[in-house]
Amino acid sequence: MTDPDYDVIVTGFGPVGETCANLLGYYGIKSLIIDKDQGVFPLPRAITWDKECERAISVCKFSNELDLRIIRAADHIDSNEKLIFRAQLIEKEKYKYFHSMSFMYQPEFDRVHRENALKYKTNIIKEGWELIDYRQENRLITCIVKDLNNNEIKNITTKYLIGSDGASSSVRKISKIELQDYNCDQTWMVVDGYNDKQFECFAEVDAIQFCNPKRPITIIQGAKNRFRFEIGFMPGDKEEEIQKEEVFTEYVNRWIGDSNVTYDRKAVYSFHSASAKQWRKDNMFLLGDAAHQMPPFMGQGLNSGCRDAENLLWKINGVLNGTFDESILDTYESERKPHAERIMQAAINMGNIINAKSYIIAFLRNIFLRLATALSGTGNLFPAFAGIRLGEGIHNMPDIKNPSIEAYYFNNIDVKLRDGRNQDTDQLLKKNFGLILNNFTNTKSISESNIELLRKLNFKIINLTESYEDSNYEHYIHCKDLYNDFDTYCKKFNCDAVFLRPDRYVFDRIKTQDQNLDAVISKVLNQLKEKIRIN
Repeated sequence: MTDPDYDVIVTGFGPVGETCANLLGYYGIKSLIIDKDQGVFPLPRAITWDKECERAISVCKFSNELDLRIIRAADHIDSNEKLIFRAQLIEKEKYKYFHSMSFMYQPEFDRVHRENALKYKTNIIKEGWELIDYRQENRLITCIVKDLNNNEIKNITTKYLIGSDGASSSVRKISKIELQDYNCDQTWMVVDGYNDKQFECFAEVDAIQFCNPKRPITIIQGAKNRFRFEIGFMPGDKEEEIQKEEVFTEYVNRWIGDSNVTYDRKAVYSFHSASAKQWRKDNMFLLGDAAHQMPPFMGQGLNSGCRDAENLLWKINGVLNGTFDESILDTYESERKPHAERIMQAAINMGNIINAKSYIIAFLRNIFLRLATALSGTGNLFPAFAGIRLGEGIHNMPDIKNPSIEAYYFNNIDVKLRDGRNQDTDQLLKKNFGLILNNFTNTKSISESNIELLRKLNFKIINLTESYEDSNYEHYIHCKDLYNDFDTYCKKFNCDAVFLRPDRYVFDRIKTQDQNLDAVISKVLNQLKEKIRIN
């Protein structure tokens, strides 16, 4: 087979394509990233970025930081502005580390991500290039690309094609992949701007859902003194009329108070809910809005797309470097599709809660939610924060009732190394499989046959212990847990160790009992070989 021009071509250079570009650069994969538009879109669209997606690209070592506003909580209030429930999005009681979601300013997000992606020599980025068609033959994809700057047509070959080109994805259409529509279209107007000081209503929270049947409104205090209002459309509203400042300010002045505000964007959106019936077709993969579209009420559209990129690219990297058989790529759709669709359903449910326009339904909603959240909390309403199991794939995790997020997506543990440096487990593991042990004191010698496979995988072993006894494996790391987070974790989940994937999802939790380290590693490697074919 003739060598392709690239290992990966990415179409679409929005937040998901930018995440792909940075991860591909980190892995050193020869990649072409194209987008038909030029430059960063100057106005905000997506507004939230969660800790999982931030951690996914932390290995890329950005030179510029984003201004983020961590979301402490979101209030849901009734038409009389009485609290229905508060979704507390920061929980610091159990661990020093806490999972969080932040508001960001998308033009800055795009600029920082694009600038960082350019530093990788294996990345070629072309704006003003559009995918016209593609064909797959003999496991090679030929992309027909049009340079919109001069109308030149180019034929470019690649091993893998990634479609992260948005809800109206050309890649999905060319592939003749249908969307499954969840029939949950809603029309809202979005108003963005900035203020001279924080709105008074945000003393304890950073978002408010005004669940008013007369006109539901979402109020957000974003990063860098920015704000957003999402104003529900009502029967009789006209798109041109409601976008007039003298009209929409009637609905938002109550929340602005005495702040001085400047509006810089008004747009009417129809929020859709849909999922592609296939996310993969041979060596073509759909990511982000090309694969799934969800309403914005959970702030998880962009984040679900970034999870797609993280999940797929560690697997593609393993195939390209010869570690894994290509069959591992089958697990992209099987793992990610159920995960994203559960979040989508939660977003639909939240939209229905906020957007109830019948006073009777709203009255019953208020009673039910006050009772339900008082008894069982808000985890079922916010599954992305309560923990979601991946679909079938490379893990042995059961479906847990009422989980917390770290049950499936592992925490980041602050540690002190033997030489006195402070690091965290993400820095030590990088994008590798790993085993974290809680004060393992048994024999640490590992057999040569196991070491051979560990080296092939670049597998990391971290022992959080006060003892600095070495192992004969060079990627065995002993260090101290600075805040006893892992001991807390092990007590909560009745385990002695956790086996992690490169994306920090839990493969399995382990009871080491009285076994030596070689026996523990044999068990872990056998579990892995049951799930994937290692070359």
